[in-house]
Amino acid sequence: MRWHPTGKQARTTAATALAVLAWCGCHRVQEDGPGLDAGGGGYVADIGAELAIDVPYFDTIKEVSKVDAADAATAPKEQCNKVDDDGDGLIDEDGCFPAPNVREGAHWVDLGLVELSKIAAPAPTRTINVPGKNAGVALYAEDVSQLGDALLWLETLVAPGGVEFASRGLWVASPNRAYASFRQATALIGMTPAVGVVGGPWQVGFTRAVVTPQAYKGTPVPGWLRLGALVRAEIPANTVAALDLDVVCVGGVPMPCTELGKTPHWQEIIKRVNAIWKVAGVQIGKVDMVDLGGDDGEKFKIIDNFASSGGDNELTQVYEAAGKLRPKSTAATLVLVGGLTHKGDTAAGLSQLAGLPGLVGSRAAGLAVVVDPTDWAKAVDPAVSPTYAGDVWGLVIAHEIGHFLGLWHTDESNGALHDVIDDTPQCDKKVDLLTQDECPVQAKYLMFWKPKGAAITAGQTKVTRLSPALRPAGP
Repeated sequence: MRWHPTGKQARTTAATALAVLAWCGCHRVQEDGPGLDAGGGGYVADIGAELAIDVPYFDTIKEVSKVDAADAATAPKEQCNKVDDDGDGLIDEDGCFPAPNVREGAHWVDLGLVELSKIAAPAPTRTINVPGKNAGVALYAEDVSQLGDALLWLETLVAPGGVEFASRGLWVASPNRAYASFRQATALIGMTPAVGVVGGPWQVGFTRAVVTPQAYKGTPVPGWLRLGALVRAEIPANTVAALDLDVVCVGGVPMPCTELGKTPHWQEIIKRVNAIWKVAGVQIGKVDMVDLGGDDGEKFKIIDNFASSGGDNELTQVYEAAGKLRPKSTAATLVLVGGLTHKGDTAAGLSQLAGLPGLVGSRAAGLAVVVDPTDWAKAVDPAVSPTYAGDVWGLVIAHEIGHFLGLWHTDESNGALHDVIDDTPQCDKKVDLLTQDECPVQAKYLMFWKPKGAAITAGQTKVTRLSPALRPAGP
């Protein structure tokens, strides 16, 4: 069966789609101390009409028979040679690529390699067994072709019952529209409440192309993709979920992290982030503060190339450098830098959409936030409001966390592309650049492209709580 868009998704058509800045993932938010509108109330569990069934937690994507020592000695082994040596239908899985660090309660599934050929057809798919209703599953694709750069994105997502939630040619209207990016791509199963996450075998496939998903005609660029998935069981609706963070002060921005974590200003930031996300039952978990100093700290203090697809991308490089500080971490990496610019574009924050913590040294595990020296001077000025740091960076960090947990902007900056969640307000202004004044209602929401407030909807709550980046709160 094919999913047919209705409501808001039906209005978001390819004809009106933004030529998305897939190459940069630029999320610009204001930096001048916005007023917050976090709203009240608490997290309301989604009851829905789906049948809840206990399903055993699958540690593998296939049954594995026990063999005796003699059989094991002669069993074919994967040779990491782009051949299915062991005849299980997967190529170069089971240790041919380094797995991310995975915390207790989660599991990494290695889906091996897929080969893309220049044939007008969907890319090959792999099967991931979802452990049960509302389990958290983040999908991962990495371009290992070494054949030049191309955009990657989730092309196929088919539920156990056969319903297509992503398919070739329906990227804009897809209820599981996944962000396109270079070299690495991620997607959350259930990027809209329209996708009911149920247990069983899901078919997933990523494609590779030199055009944006809107312009894609269905013929992949030849190459190899490594696929995998981070999986965890459902976090019960009455349980608070936590996101662990490694906070890295790059070049001593705004001060060494060893000092920053002790300041009331940092505590105010964390307090504000938690206040914003309380409505969704989400909070900041364990925080480790580390410093990136030396030559790397000085080099990446100001990131002036965050959108290149090549090895000169400084945002990619700063995550690689930061990863060396915490090589065994299972947390997301939040880097604090003095600036994010690229060919005249500036950003107050950038984040992976549907991030995967534990992929140490990768953009897929990262968030970046600018701490401008002038603004920080205001934050520490006794004559300025004691909540200034929270008002500014609490909002920016909370916004980037929204992306990391799987949320698009409710409206992109030119108003031509919107998220795929029905209960978020849509601004229909036909202008070159949406502003807070033109979209005053929409700007009150945290995931507006330039938010003035911090409201989070029930639909957004349901999506974010599916992210395996979260764990049940506690020690």
